[in-house]
Amino acid sequence: MNWAAAPSFLSWKGESISTLTLTLILGIGLFFFLRASGRARIETRFYSSSRNLEEMGSLLRKHLEGRAYRLQSADPEGIATFVGQARPSVGLAVFLTGLAGAGLACLALVLQVLEPGWGVWPWTLLLVSPWAGWYYWRRNHRPQQLRLRLQEADPPPGSLLWVEGQREELEVLATTLGLQERDPG
Repeated sequence: MNWAAAPSFLSWKGESISTLTLTLILGIGLFFFLRASGRARIETRFYSSSRNLEEMGSLLRKHLEGRAYRLQSADPEGIATFVGQARPSVGLAVFLTGLAGAGLACLALVLQVLEPGWGVWPWTLLLVSPWAGWYYWRRNHRPQQLRLRLQEADPPPGSLLWVEGQREELEVLATTLGLQERDPG
């Protein structure tokens, strides 16, 4: 075999291979992190409020209407299901695009150091980074359900609220209405 014509990656040293391996492992982690950004995080929470049932119901209705939710159904157990459109965050889409760009830039730098003969083509990987923001935006622009049951606190006065929905939506609800999270028991 003519070693002069052999591919240059055969002459890589141990530290070059380990650097590339670590970069690829980090790239795999980044890929799964970006993929997880598009998943719904459904949680169930219990809240208490010092407001009476009527006042709390009115505030809930105003809050949900303000966030473009509409009542889809109510079952005999008192669980109301509201449907709305999830709103993706522009800031998070930009952040994920930048994160993907930084990860791909690291990979391009490692490839260019290992194979200087490849020229600038490893840097063309950066053209893929806007996919991360696009993916997040498409996956988070979807219909969203919020299920809740409002009941009177025992002992009165006050009210208890059971809610199941997207984690971020539950946090906005609790902050806006000044709800106190409580143990389900």
